[in-house]
Amino acid sequence: MLGESIFRALIETLPDGVAIVDEGGRIELVNSQMEELFGYRRDELIGQSAELLVPAELRGRHVAHRESFTRRPHVRAMGVALELFAQRRDGSRFPVEISLSPLASGAETYVVTVIRDVTERNRLRAEALAQEDRQRIADLHDGVIQSLYATGLSLHLAVGEIVSNPASAGRRIDESVAGLGSAMREIRAFIFDLRPVHPSGDLLRDLTVTIEEYRAISLQPVVFEPRSIAPPVQPDRAAVMVAALREGLSNTYRHAGAARVFVSLDVIGDVLRLELRDDGAGFDAAAQPLAGHRGIRNLMLRAQYLGGSLSIESAPGSGTTLRMHMPLGN
Repeated sequence: MLGESIFRALIETLPDGVAIVDEGGRIELVNSQMEELFGYRRDELIGQSAELLVPAELRGRHVAHRESFTRRPHVRAMGVALELFAQRRDGSRFPVEISLSPLASGAETYVVTVIRDVTERNRLRAEALAQEDRQRIADLHDGVIQSLYATGLSLHLAVGEIVSNPASAGRRIDESVAGLGSAMREIRAFIFDLRPVHPSGDLLRDLTVTIEEYRAISLQPVVFEPRSIAPPVQPDRAAVMVAALREGLSNTYRHAGAARVFVSLDVIGDVLRLELRDDGAGFDAAAQPLAGHRGIRNLMLRAQYLGGSLSIESAPGSGTTLRMHMPLGN
């Protein structure tokens, strides 16, 4: 077994902050990265409550979480999709990811807390998302402008043919109407995609609002059938379920040509099941692997990370069904 000196040397080699906390929430040991992250000297941290490192308005909640963890100790991996913040000595705050692991020593159980500053990672992620939005706007601009230019040209030619060739003018007008309809659908789909997902804490309400937004933008009826009352859901799980519905509805609007769309929500044991079905054109899933669709791929990974699953079934002429299963995890 590693001796205490080797153990202490080991945690000093870690790139993240490490604090070992006793059952009462007192800090027993820290590494040098904790000093770097929080601006305290080591001797200023030892013996202090772990809540010292938490923003003041969150300390009461943190105590409750810590006591709950002490009653049921388990490994909580880094990056559980929680939005967490820590507070430095000077009062400034920074986003963190935290992993927790119980450590038994005789009759005592300690908590090994590993803290990672994700400020830079979040900045890079925000820049990447902003770049994606700029690219989508550029793509929309190019596509819609080209479509409208072609429509204007066709209408101009139709005006010149109304007397000399009314049949050709009529065809051009019909094509222009179709082109304008296509441009309007693309703009509506883009607006729907840009709506941010901010979970309210009420999953049923968030799903309903998303469906109402889709109805208003797509002018398409959607039947929503919540088969049971959804219990409270952790924000990270609610967010990915709402995002899955939004992605599915967006794809339905763009590609399915469906006459009817159905959404259902059900609770089976401790698992939530969300289903989106349409009676549209469908597609050959073997020829169009979902792994190649960035939005769906990301949602699959997020669902798997939270212990859930996302699947899509489709065939040409048979519509498409999206299913997401998500453990309540409360």
